[in-house]
Amino acid sequence: SLFVALSAWTMHLDMSSFSASPLLLLAFSACEASAGLALLVATARTHGTDHMQSLNLLKC
Repeated sequence: SLFVALSAWTMHLDMSSFSASPLLLLAFSACEASAGLALLVATARTHGTDHMQSLNLLKC
């Protein structure tokens, strides 16, 4: 995982200035996951289904 690699990289280089970057990556990942879930819920509410294969979002 990218989080583990970034954590190991900062520990290997002994740079204290980069110690917050794994936490920032984790925070951005959590925000991205919540935004994706919100889009899935909004799509399911407007189209009445959550089956992504049956949706055609290119049509208005």
